[in-house]
Amino acid sequence: MKWRFLLVFFISLIGFSAQAHAESLQKQIDKTPSGGTLKLFDRVYREQATIRKPITIVGGEKTLLKAGYDKTVLTIENTKDVTLKNLNFSRSQSAIDVKKSSQIHIENLKMVYMFSGVNIRNSSDVHVKNFKMRGIDGQYADKGTGIAAYDSKRINISDSDITEVLDAYYLERVTGSRIINNIATFSRYGLHYMYGKDIYATGNTLENNVTGIMLMIAKNALLEKNKIQYQSDWNSSGFTLYNAENIVTKNNELIGNRTAISSQNMKKSTILDNTFLTNQTAVEFTGSYKENEVEHNDFLGNIVNIRSDGTASNIVGNYYDDYSGFDVEDDGIGDSKYVALQSFGQWMVREPAYQYYIESPSVVLLNQMDQQTNKTETSQLVDEKPRMKSITEFETDRPMKIWLIILGGILFIGSLYGWRRSVKI
Repeated sequence: MKWRFLLVFFISLIGFSAQAHAESLQKQIDKTPSGGTLKLFDRVYREQATIRKPITIVGGEKTLLKAGYDKTVLTIENTKDVTLKNLNFSRSQSAIDVKKSSQIHIENLKMVYMFSGVNIRNSSDVHVKNFKMRGIDGQYADKGTGIAAYDSKRINISDSDITEVLDAYYLERVTGSRIINNIATFSRYGLHYMYGKDIYATGNTLENNVTGIMLMIAKNALLEKNKIQYQSDWNSSGFTLYNAENIVTKNNELIGNRTAISSQNMKKSTILDNTFLTNQTAVEFTGSYKENEVEHNDFLGNIVNIRSDGTASNIVGNYYDDYSGFDVEDDGIGDSKYVALQSFGQWMVREPAYQYYIESPSVVLLNQMDQQTNKTETSQLVDEKPRMKSITEFETDRPMKIWLIILGGILFIGSLYGWRRSVKI
């Protein structure tokens, strides 16, 4: 009797497990109590599901969710305290839509061949971390966004990697966003802001996009310690700052871009402590205002350092590798001013096709003539206190000198020890 009971129990257990394994995603969500945790099986879920209660959903190593090219897999709406972890998505219109919800945590998601990833609307306190996505093949017009937020507050995105989409990170009418340590490659815009306020972006790497950061009609932004490189296609830029106010661009590395920073109608803003390296044009001003500051930056190996449409900004204390002045007083500041105004640079603003003639013999001669004739310029693109040494050089020299001192001390002590041993012998 005992063995028969155990056999029946074992068979019923297998049947229950198989039934649970076969249950739809929506049914498993509905059966999980509010505030509970649902652990998904290592299987493929081919369906849509909606979450309307506090819940934690954790995927297995081989959990895969897909709903079809015209459908959204998961919709979170009118709820709070939802956590999604360790989920894989593929071949769907979008992975997750968040609507009118708060306290949403999305972590460790992977997506391939998706039109778009996560869309957030009318929500607050949404955290997305360690999100990896590859979009679909084709033209930008045929692609969606990686992570997009609309009409929301306190959106946090970190440690994510998105490639081959329209815009990797898109935020429209969002107040209080933090975009930290993310990567965006081979997309139209890496990071795209529209009508935003209280923006913070740091530690991001934006590479081989059309534009690294597009910031339009926004206020109160700090963009610091980002690496923006190789946005080098026609009309590409590292940063495009359009009709924005109180924007601080600080401690960024801008390398190999067509235009590193394109500033258009920007007000009360600061470009500070950045390194501009081997860009075609480092900084371009259109419709600029005198209260804008360009201070303490390094301009290294750029074809054109600063150019404008005739409007002025306050430029002071920068390092220019093409500055030919002297520092007789040895105070680190050049004795003569630096004038960035170049005839050819101004023509390029009006006629981009002239870019093809950069470094031609006639342009080189024209730039040399400008260096002589522009010494009388007093209003536009003038740095009265150009620095003689770059920030980059200073920061790299100091550790090197410390190590040289340590190495020298070790060699001296070693030599002294060897000499004393030879004397005793």
